[in-house]
Amino acid sequence: MFEMKIEKSWYEAMYKRSSVRRYTGAPDKEQLDRLGVLCRKLSWQGITVRMFKGPGMKSGIKGTDVYAVIVAKRGTPMEMEGFMGEALVLEATAMGLGTCWLGAFFYPDIVSRNVNLQSDEAIHCVIAIGKAELPPFAPKRMELEKLCGMSEAQLSELGAWQKEAVLAARIAPSAVNFQPWKIVADKAGVSVLERPVLYKKYAPLDRGICMLHAAVGAHHAGREAVWKKVDGGYMMRA
Repeated sequence: MFEMKIEKSWYEAMYKRSSVRRYTGAPDKEQLDRLGVLCRKLSWQGITVRMFKGPGMKSGIKGTDVYAVIVAKRGTPMEMEGFMGEALVLEATAMGLGTCWLGAFFYPDIVSRNVNLQSDEAIHCVIAIGKAELPPFAPKRMELEKLCGMSEAQLSELGAWQKEAVLAARIAPSAVNFQPWKIVADKAGVSVLERPVLYKKYAPLDRGICMLHAAVGAHHAGREAVWKKVDGGYMMRA
């Protein structure tokens, strides 16, 4: 589970991306073709990722009519939706495009018809994709010591891959920027665990996004991530 070929370009993309709701246009054909190829690669482990151009998003998103839909089979961990979807986000960012995870700004009936949703499938979010109107900015994130109880110097003592994984996980996007995760880093690995929050609907999906970031950070340090289920979340060994 949670296996994926990490691209080098995703590391820099993590530090560039920010949520975009205003666009100057949709991706061009070459960009759409490249993203379509990635969608097919991401469609496994209970997940199907599909791209659409047309109606489906609400008026809060302006300037693009292109979006990706993450379809999950019944029984698939919701974290997997975030893990696969964020890979598409980082690839789009690396291509110079803007994106936005949408849990509310889309029409479920229209999107369900577009994908011909089956009774054993679910859609929790879509991802808007287009040419951003404004340059990206660095959104506010939880302080490192509050997130994992360690300073950057203490992380460095564990090893380069743990440090890179935690720093990458820290900047992962989440619904209402709640960051519904706790990071535990030690010599054994890096864990992304549940953290009690008021807004729980998308918390598992958000933790999957965080896990993808951690895996990209580890990859940048020369390690390939292997995730396993543990009490309260997932642990990554690399």
